[in-house]
Amino acid sequence: MVKIIATLPCHNDVAFLEKAVDAMKKGLMSYGDDYLIVIAEDGSTDGSAELAGKLASSDTSIIHIHDERKLGRGRALMNAWKMFDGEIYAFIDCDLATDMSFFPQLLGYIEEGYDLATGSRYGEEAVTTRPFLRGITSKAYNGIIRLVFNDGIRDHQCGFKAFSRVMVEHLLEESRHDDWFWDTEAIVLARRGGFKLVEFPVVWEEKKGSRTPLKRLLKDVWIHGKGLVKLLFR
Repeated sequence: MVKIIATLPCHNDVAFLEKAVDAMKKGLMSYGDDYLIVIAEDGSTDGSAELAGKLASSDTSIIHIHDERKLGRGRALMNAWKMFDGEIYAFIDCDLATDMSFFPQLLGYIEEGYDLATGSRYGEEAVTTRPFLRGITSKAYNGIIRLVFNDGIRDHQCGFKAFSRVMVEHLLEESRHDDWFWDTEAIVLARRGGFKLVEFPVVWEEKKGSRTPLKRLLKDVWIHGKGLVKLLFR
């Protein structure tokens, strides 16, 4: 067992991957050799798989898990985490949208006894730069989730989370969602299960374009709306 399983879910992120791995390694320096960086790469067609394999072959602390299928973030993470024993499981988005200066704080909360820690783009003191329409729909979505499930969380979807070992074991048994809704499901399941949660403000900047295509926005609305209904009636 190692202290930290630090994971980068990766799908067509070749432009960001190497920088993300370097940032992760710097963020983990204080843990010596007591960590693994896992690149959970699925269905990439842009060279991400080849780059991930190259990075893993050059460093024994880096593991590349590849799947030909596009699994979705939730399934990619769950498939990776069931393969490794760690005390703390964390993931960040490959594009480093969340400022990595908050990474020690993220891990620190789990070390303090929390079961789930998540960065927040919408809490007090958070600084967020993203397309206007995307920001409005995201805040509306999070408001609906907070109202329906009464979980007290302002930002369910920030790709900057860490979990205790017992929380991951619970998710491996209870999680049903493979896609982007998984983040929301994880938080709701944690609250329902009586686990200890913390949300803290971060600095976050959109890195994948200054505009959000309407097709992508509508797809996200469908995914999260469908996930909400399914989770509500579980």
